Amino acid sequence: MTPKRASWRSSLVYLVYLVFLIFQPIFDPGTTALTWVLTAAMVLAFLPLFFWTFPRTGAEPYLWSRERRRPGAAAGIVGMCVLGLASIPINSGATTFLIYAGAASGGLRPRRRALTALGFVMAAVIVAAVASGMPFPLVLAPFAPALLLVPMFGLTTIYQREHAQANARLAMAQDEIERLAAIAERERIARDLHDLLGHTLSTITLKSELAHRLAAADPERAAAEMREVERISRQALSEVRSAVAGFRARGLEGELANAKLALEAGGVSFDYYLEPLELPPEREGVLALALREAVTNVLRHARAGRCRVRLRRLGDHAELLVEDDGVGGADVGDGGLAGMQARLRALGGALQVMDDRGTRLRVTLPLADGRARGQQRGPVEPGGLETA
Repeated sequence: MTPKRASWRSSLVYLVYLVFLIFQPIFDPGTTALTWVLTAAMVLAFLPLFFWTFPRTGAEPYLWSRERRRPGAAAGIVGMCVLGLASIPINSGATTFLIYAGAASGGLRPRRRALTALGFVMAAVIVAAVASGMPFPLVLAPFAPALLLVPMFGLTTIYQREHAQANARLAMAQDEIERLAAIAERERIARDLHDLLGHTLSTITLKSELAHRLAAADPERAAAEMREVERISRQALSEVRSAVAGFRARGLEGELANAKLALEAGGVSFDYYLEPLELPPEREGVLALALREAVTNVLRHARAGRCRVRLRRLGDHAELLVEDDGVGGADVGDGGLAGMQARLRALGGALQVMDDRGTRLRVTLPLADGRARGQQRGPVEPGGLETA
């Protein structure tokens, strides 16, 4: 199904409010065949206005376009109001046309135009009520719902449209931030690799040139220089691998931010405490992956309403706790948790999963450097604030 076809079909649900047109013919004892014919004619006159107006409220909100030489959504709203004013003396249920006009008014841009159109529709409702000549108690039956629903639907549509626009702008800003962050990260990696390899490659080049010159005059020294080149090359390769591993690791704080966004988007309340610890990149990366896997399990399987994350130091170990109030049932036997356990064991760590009113996942990992950074800055409290 194409987007245009899908949009057309989804709008059909709003036509259910045309049912108000049949109430008077059903309950009026003076109804004739002509009444039903006129009611059908009202519906047939309204449908083109409906399918013309609503798809154009955002893209063509004007009354008339000189460039395109055709009317816009505002003209359709006027047409609905005219049809309603002309039909109400025949069928009081035609106030529903004015309600449609109010809902369409809320979709116009900018807000000033939408509010102006909404005021115009409200004025049309009042004029129709006064012109009907119905006594006061009876006039409320057909016109009170319109006086209530026109502003309600119109203002709701304005809010929904502006909320969708704000979300779209936020998504665009987030994409731009991620793009700039990726550019900055690539530049940082390039600088770090240049600093890491620049001196090493220069040394390898000089020693290779020296070995080439000594190859005939002093073969033993030339061989020694080539062994030194091999040693430096292997050391450089190891440093590059360590650096790339560090680049790939997003870090605990970065993974915590992603967990917060994912859980809150999934309707899960999130609470966390992250004690700053001095961790080597490979160990911090393992803990970050453990946090990611635990949060993924909460989102996919736990059906939880609340999740809590704690990272703290216990002696010469780091302890990561991820708790939720879901249905439990996590299993270390296979899947991501088994892979997490294997990575932890390779570094001397351990994984425990406990099911008691939810799931409690506990990760412990030895600290390569046990010095905590508590002297420099305090722990990250819930909400991301630091305490002194």
